[in-house]
Amino acid sequence: NVLVMGEIGSGKSSVINLLVGKTVAKVSPDAEPCTLKTVRHEATIQVQDALTTVHIWEVVGFNQPEDMTGKGSGITLDVDLDPILQAKASVDVIFFCMQGSRLKNAPTRVVKHINDVSGGRITIVPVITNLEREKNMEDWWERNGRGVQNMGLGETEHACI
Repeated sequence: NVLVMGEIGSGKSSVINLLVGKTVAKVSPDAEPCTLKTVRHEATIQVQDALTTVHIWEVVGFNQPEDMTGKGSGITLDVDLDPILQAKASVDVIFFCMQGSRLKNAPTRVVKHINDVSGGRITIVPVITNLEREKNMEDWWERNGRGVQNMGLGETEHACI
């Protein structure tokens, strides 16, 4: 099971469509939230000589207003995530989407929460999105990777897309 998470507008739905190989998640060209509840998508991938089904969970973006008027204190992180993180073997890896142009320290709190709830057993892979203007996307990681690692992310792998 793969969990795809991040702030609203971080490209979670686009990453899911890329992983699945077709459009299964609604995307928005604006900052408008389009993922309003946790959704499970399925993808069939080849592992060695066998096909296997992978469940990809798309979680509501955090820092989202409680209502569409932009008012309210925002959805709390633990409401959607805790049941998924606490279930045995429910999440194998988390793809944590962040826009490279808007990198900030907000993920530090989220990473700490995930590690506290899961006992640190889940690998969290930073997926840096919105890098279309980079000539070589890995150059972004060379310039900014240490900052991402200081947030508790990317100590094993990362993706720049």
